[in-house]
Amino acid sequence: MKILILGAGQVGSTLAKYLCSDNDNAVTIVDQKEDNLSPLQRHLDIKTVVGHGAYPSVLEKAGIKKMDMVIAVMKSDESNMVACRMAFTLYNVDKKIARIRTAEYLHRPELFSKEAVPIDFLITPEILITEYIKGIVEEPGALQVFDFENGLVQLVETRAFRGTPIVNRPVKELHQHLPDTPMRIISLYRNGRALLCTSDTVIREGDHVYFITRRDHIPSLLKEFRRADRSYKNIMIAGGGTIGASLAQSLESSHNIRVIELNEQCAIELEEKLDNALVLHGNASDETLLIDEGIEETDLFLALTDSDEVNVIVSILAKRLGAHKTISLVKRDVYALLSEQSEEIDMTVSPDQITASGILSHIRKGDTMKVHCLQHGKAEAIEIVVHGDEHTSQVIGRRIKDLNLPSGVVVAAVIRDQELLMGSKKLLIEENDHVLLMLTDVSKIHQVESIFSDNE
Repeated sequence: MKILILGAGQVGSTLAKYLCSDNDNAVTIVDQKEDNLSPLQRHLDIKTVVGHGAYPSVLEKAGIKKMDMVIAVMKSDESNMVACRMAFTLYNVDKKIARIRTAEYLHRPELFSKEAVPIDFLITPEILITEYIKGIVEEPGALQVFDFENGLVQLVETRAFRGTPIVNRPVKELHQHLPDTPMRIISLYRNGRALLCTSDTVIREGDHVYFITRRDHIPSLLKEFRRADRSYKNIMIAGGGTIGASLAQSLESSHNIRVIELNEQCAIELEEKLDNALVLHGNASDETLLIDEGIEETDLFLALTDSDEVNVIVSILAKRLGAHKTISLVKRDVYALLSEQSEEIDMTVSPDQITASGILSHIRKGDTMKVHCLQHGKAEAIEIVVHGDEHTSQVIGRRIKDLNLPSGVVVAAVIRDQELLMGSKKLLIEENDHVLLMLTDVSKIHQVESIFSDNE
């Protein structure tokens, strides 16, 4: 597939890395700053063009006439909209994806039509990130929570701790402890390496475990891997920007929320938007302020400013001052790795990985509903809908064991008529099934797509 990315910022660069790992993709990326393009050109098999991604001359230099897809992730919503308009009107590009953040535009969906601004798929990172963090807040003890089938089923990542029921025991004992709980461990990472997980696999302390189940079963399953974690009642948010404000609004009716915002005008505006949350004008790295506002009684401290450095520093400070758990929003890989190695930062959230996941859902072939990037892009969890119209899918009526899936690919479960069915070898695939797969080797994605695509 020939893909043109407009904008080599954090999201564009992350997306380019993911897409270039697929040899079937030919990726070109455009940015006004050569400094943003040079590292990509050195490390990736990619074409780069310096210039404004909304200018026809630059688009033509980038080869837009031959592109199958345009992904516009420039800083300006207006530039992204204009670029998609031109891609459609002047060059007849088949698929157009754009990042749009401004609420004024998002509240008028009629704008995004062929007659106005022809964007096939809108991506709003702030909404994706807010929903992602909400999932973690709602499930104490989970490192990550990913939705499938509109939230009916979740994929959960957690870490196994010493002294809990399943540590140093085989996976099959988990089903003995919880015989009435539909669940499956679909992947296990030990020291950063994926392990084949069978019923006889022994869970060790420190293992990162991915399991799939229905939302209401998550708390009981988490207790098998770690000591019961208290619910997050008192939450402190550093940063009252778009993400911090959105999260505060969504949680203030059910949690005690404090937001610390450095910019006085932003703090005043945020206070007017919120009903129950307390907005504090100040610096989140101010030790006295944190102590005065009850950091010792804080169940969850969220560092959501625009600065990776600030987020890492204030998370460490909050933890040392008594916050029970800390989550830091980090964009750059170097800070993500440092955060993961720090005992004071319990979790990191990568906005670029979350945004890239949203975009990949619209790039995958066939009826792919959801894509979640895991392990810094090395693995993926995907949801595929099996349709059977005039071109009946070749998987309908076949057992999972007969699908000839490549190594590193597991059918985790099937959702059928709102019912969760575990991916046993004998399970037959039926029309309209939602099939959930885990790929520990993303290079196998095309083999998976060919298995689940319709016969021509």
